[in-house]
Formats: sequence, C-alpha cells, structure tokens
Amino acid sequence: MVNYKKILLVDDDVDDRQIFEQILLEADARILLECAGNGLGMVTLLDHTPDDALPDLIILDQNMPKMSGKESLLFLKDSTRYRHIPVIVYSTYQIEDFYLECLRLGAQDVVAKPDTIQSYRDMIDHFLHSTPSTG
Repeated sequence: MVNYKKILLVDDDVDDRQIFEQILLEADARILLECAGNGLGMVTLLDHTPDDALPDLIILDQNMPKMSGKESLLFLKDSTRYRHIPVIVYSTYQIEDFYLECLRLGAQDVVAKPDTIQSYRDMIDHFLHSTPSTG
C-alpha cells in the first residue's frame, strides 16, 4: 500500500476536482489534496512549493486548455526537480497509442477518466493501493 501525504490533481473541470476531493477525503482524510486548473497553473504552484513539500503523486487530466496532460507530463519528466514524482494521466481519450506514448514519456499509469461516482472511488482506491514505479 502506498502512503501518500500529498496529491496534486491537475484538471480544468471544477466539478471533477470537487468530486475527486470528496472521495479522497472519504478514502483517507490524512492526504492533502492540492489542485490546479491546468498545466500552467501546475507549473506555477510547483515552482512556489518548497522541495520538502512537493506532492507524492500528480494526477493529470489529458484534455485541458493552455497545457494538456501530455504536455504537463513532458514538463515534469524533463525537470530534474520534478521527474521523481509519480504521474498518472487520466483521459476520456483511450487510444492505445496515446496510452503507450504517455508510459514511454514517464507516466506511472494512464487510466480512463471516471464518469461515475463509483468509478472515481475505484480509481482512487487503485491509486492508494498500488505500488508506484519510479519514472
């Protein structure tokens, strides 16, 4: 089981962020969730975060304005400061080539974006109970 203290969710959909936050709170209230509305917001947030307070996991929505999930993944994995942080991409776009490319770029996993409350619970449960790979 993974022991995350802090997760960063990057998603432009406010409703999705609120659902994620509520379900994460139900699953483990000890985990701090920070959110950014897009990849540029993620960069700003991370750049203002001390090294000892960086997230233990970053979850990226693929379909965002200004900086997509894949572009955000590229930024993270090209950075010596952030490349150690496990990243999961979630997307409604589930084509095998996209999945394989994200893994090649360093994503720990690529999953289907939840569309029901139960699928959010299942996804979060999977994140919290799977062993992260280092990327």
